[in-house]
Amino acid sequence: MVSVMMAYSTAYYRYWYTTQTEVANWTLLVIHINVGLLIFILSIVMFTLYYRLSTSKDSAAPVITTTTKTTPARIMHYALYFMLISLPISAYLGTGFDIPVLGAFNLPGFFRFEYIEQTVLQKFDMLMITLIEPFANYHRDIASDILLPLLLIGHIGAAIIHYKLKKIRPCC
Repeated sequence: MVSVMMAYSTAYYRYWYTTQTEVANWTLLVIHINVGLLIFILSIVMFTLYYRLSTSKDSAAPVITTTTKTTPARIMHYALYFMLISLPISAYLGTGFDIPVLGAFNLPGFFRFEYIEQTVLQKFDMLMITLIEPFANYHRDIASDILLPLLLIGHIGAAIIHYKLKKIRPCC
């Protein structure tokens, strides 16, 4: 949750309080990108654990059972994981430059690969911006501004309702 809040705060601070010519804008962009990579890695790990626990047939592992009460929770979790995984992927596909990773190395941009440049762009006779724009719009406008906040609010609201109505106390 902290990493998602940090990603949002760096993105919106860049948008509202800096211009593209300021050093702070680009510093915040690098922080935003690296936090996004962290979110992507953590989401993959957590989704793998969640999926293995929910489908495990091993009697020693705690199995998440599917009932009419847990189905909405499972759908909500899958939707959240989909958003947290698709946002960094769409950012990578919707970016035309190399991505600096922790100041150690640059991850080559998606369109820097020869296959994409020679096969996709030249074969279909299209500009790179034509292919980038839908991914950038999804990342910036649809998923970040609408879908993920709605899912997070729904998840937090469901947790509060679950806590209040079911009188479930935290274990620790």
